Amino acid sequence: MLEHPLKARSRRRTPLLVTCGLSLGLTVLAASPASAEPTVTSTTLTATPSVTVGDAVTVDLGLAGTTGVYAYEVTLTFDPELLTYAPGTETGPAGGFDTIETGDGTLTLVHSRLGTSPSLTGDLTATVSLTAVDDGDATVSAAVTLVDSDGTSTQTSPAPAAVEIAAVAVEPTPGPTPEPTPTTDPTAAPTTPAPSATPEATPTPGGTGTTPPSGGAGTVPGAASDNPLASTGFGAATLVLVAAAVTAAGVVLRRRSAGAR
Repeated sequence: MLEHPLKARSRRRTPLLVTCGLSLGLTVLAASPASAEPTVTSTTLTATPSVTVGDAVTVDLGLAGTTGVYAYEVTLTFDPELLTYAPGTETGPAGGFDTIETGDGTLTLVHSRLGTSPSLTGDLTATVSLTAVDDGDATVSAAVTLVDSDGTSTQTSPAPAAVEIAAVAVEPTPGPTPEPTPTTDPTAAPTTPAPSATPEATPTPGGTGTTPPSGGAGTVPGAASDNPLASTGFGAATLVLVAAAVTAAGVVLRRRSAGAR
């Protein structure tokens, strides 16, 4: 049955320290053989390259070709004005314990194995999500520490990852719809009615009189008309006689005047 290396080394140290103490009567410190430090071939850090304010930024850490890793510590650094930690989003290798510590612009992930668990080897990944809180150009950096079973550590830092955060597009608020301006209908100019034509009298063939206008009654001698003299019974013939008498009287008077001279 295989035992955890820490326990095996502890049991080998005990007989050595007891023997030296009994024979020399002194306390003798004996160093155990140094174990090989954990190794990693390469580390990579990636993040969602372009997001909008409010979106999640997924940060992935890749450890390729690891050996003898019993624990690791990853510290992420970022601008707290642009990015914040999204709680409960971290993931890591199966088995062991995971803890997380947050600070102002920092996030530390710690993974450790159980005492009876074998070391981690091969390609390892760890993931955590951040939230974009403001627009701008952000950078995520990582510092990685690998630890073996004796506490020997190896440190490495991958290249930082850039994140471009865009502002949320704001749709313009529609303004009030202007009411159409009422149009005034042009007022028709008053028209003066054209005077009606006065009907002309049409001569009656074979007569000396004229045909009265249509719609009017003809004038009959001796009949009543609009002439005020006609209404008194004073006819046209009477006027002629009176005029002749006046003329004759005038002639007589002129002659008498001439004879008197």
